[in-house]
Amino acid sequence: MELVHQHGETDMRAFLIRGVSLERDNAEHELLDRGICLPLPQRSLWAANAYPWKPLFLLIRDGSGQACGGVGIEKIRSRTMPGHSILRVRRFGENLSPQCCRFALEALTRLAHTEPRILRVQIHLFSLHRRGEMSKDFQEQGFLETSPPSSYRYTLIVDLTPTEDDIFASFGKSARNRVRESIKKSLQSAPLENPSFAARIAEQQREAVHRTGGRVASLNWEGVLKMSREHPGLSKVFGAFVGDEQQPESMRAFAWACNHGDHVEYHAAGSTRTSDSRLPFGYSLVWAMIRWAKSAGAHWFDMGGVSLGENGSALDGISDFKRFFSQDLVEVGAEWALEPHPLRAGIARTVSRNAARVGRLLR
Repeated sequence: MELVHQHGETDMRAFLIRGVSLERDNAEHELLDRGICLPLPQRSLWAANAYPWKPLFLLIRDGSGQACGGVGIEKIRSRTMPGHSILRVRRFGENLSPQCCRFALEALTRLAHTEPRILRVQIHLFSLHRRGEMSKDFQEQGFLETSPPSSYRYTLIVDLTPTEDDIFASFGKSARNRVRESIKKSLQSAPLENPSFAARIAEQQREAVHRTGGRVASLNWEGVLKMSREHPGLSKVFGAFVGDEQQPESMRAFAWACNHGDHVEYHAAGSTRTSDSRLPFGYSLVWAMIRWAKSAGAHWFDMGGVSLGENGSALDGISDFKRFFSQDLVEVGAEWALEPHPLRAGIARTVSRNAARVGRLLR
C-alpha cells in the first residue's frame, strides 16, 4: 500500500493498492463495515471477473485513520502510444461525501502526475443529487468536460420504495399488458450462471449492437456469469425462454443488472431476431430485473441511459421502449478528462485520428 497524497489541514490520506489482492479485499470490507458501498465496477470482483485491465484502488482515510472512501481505477494500455496508459474511473462520486470527493480528485490528479507515462485520466461522473456541485470540483483540479461523453448523461429511474404491486402499477399501460402477455405465453425469465451461456450471450449482444449501429463492449461473459454465481446479490444475468427448456440454443434474449448499492443499473442486453420476435421478451426481462433490484434492497432502478430523440439515432427506439416503464427523466452523468502531459496526449490523439481514417478507407 503506497501513500499517494496527504492533505495538510485535514490530515486525510490516500493510499494506492495495486492489483486484486487480499489487501484490496480487506480495504473494501473495511469500507462496507462503515456503511460505504462501492459501485460494482469499482470492486475487486468486477476487475477479477469481467475485465482484463490492470486494476488499481485508492483507499482514503480521514484524520483519525478511519476508512472514509475508495475509488476503483482501471489502468488501460494505450493502443496508440506504446508504453503509455490511461486511467479510467467508472461511476465516480455518488458514494463519496463532498469532502472525500474533493480529496479523491486531488489524489487522482497527483497520481496522474506521479505514475509513469499516464496519457489521460478519464472519469465517468455519476450522481443523482450532486452532479453540479462535483463539476466545480473537477474544474478546480484542471479537468475538462468531454463532449459527448462515452457514458450516458440522461436516464430514466424507477422508484423501488413502494410495494411490488404499486411499482407494477406505475408502468405505462403497454408495459403492463406486455408483461401479462408474457405470462400467458409461457415466457420465462430465468437467472443465468452456467458458463455454457457465455457464447450465446455474446452472440445476442453483437446482434443487438449491430442493429443500432453501435460498438460491442469488450466483455468477458464467462467472468460475468462467474461473478453472478459467486455474488448473486450484486450481479444478475437473466435469460428469456419460451416454455421450460432452458438451454443456450433456446435462449431468445438476455439482460444484465448490476447492483451499485442504493440503486441497480440495467447494464446490458441483447436478443436474436426469430420468427416469433414479436413476443415481449424485453418487457419480462426488465420486470425480472426490477423485482430482483427491490429484493436486493435497492432504493431505485436505473434504466441504463436514454437518448433525448434530438438526433434521430438508432437508440431512440430502445429509449422509447424504456419510457414504457418510467417517465422520470434525470441527468446523472458526465465525463471529465485530465491530461498531465498535453504534448504526449496530443500526439496520441493525432495518431488515433489518422488510424481511424485509414480504417475507414480500408473498409
